[in-house]
Amino acid sequence: MKYFRRFFIITVTIFIVFLLYLEFGGMFILKTNDKRTITFNIRSSEKIPNNFSNFYNTVYPNSLSENSWNYMSGIFTNSDSPRKECPCNQMSYKILPTLEIKHTKRINYFMNQFIVARFIENKFSQKECLQFNFGSFDFLENRKGLSEVSHSLFKKDAKDLKPMEMAEILALYEAPLKYNRSRNPQKAKERTEHFYHVYLNNSKIKN
Repeated sequence: MKYFRRFFIITVTIFIVFLLYLEFGGMFILKTNDKRTITFNIRSSEKIPNNFSNFYNTVYPNSLSENSWNYMSGIFTNSDSPRKECPCNQMSYKILPTLEIKHTKRINYFMNQFIVARFIENKFSQKECLQFNFGSFDFLENRKGLSEVSHSLFKKDAKDLKPMEMAEILALYEAPLKYNRSRNPQKAKERTEHFYHVYLNNSKIKN
């Protein structure tokens, strides 16, 4: 019984230390250049207007208020959860290959990706991560970022977009080639309507 108690205490201690490492490890293992790269990319990103961030947060409920811990717990209940439900986790996934912390082994890469995500989330908001994600996204046809794709498709600023228009941009954001209105008009229309109906249904739930 005494050995079992000792084993239990050691196991729990190791588990707690591991969780603390995931939560705060980025502060210590990220090099100064990596921290500067993350900060620069976020602070130099194009600002997203409230109408678009609200639309995104309605399509992906609580995406701007939760974090990578919520996202990971959601994966255990739904393995198909899109990374877009957590903008900072998505940003970490995109930016990790450019950082010195990257590893080739899959388990290390996955763990470091989560550590970087938590480092970002402890310093920046999900909306700031969303701004990086859209600002750095290539919508193809020489359209990079929300502002360019908005003017290309609708000849207007992002702050003036209507829900159906924002739904089309989300479809492109999901797969810019597959849901391109010029290449695949029917698929683009169907996916746009899907996001629009998700928005309407989730809006009703909110209200």
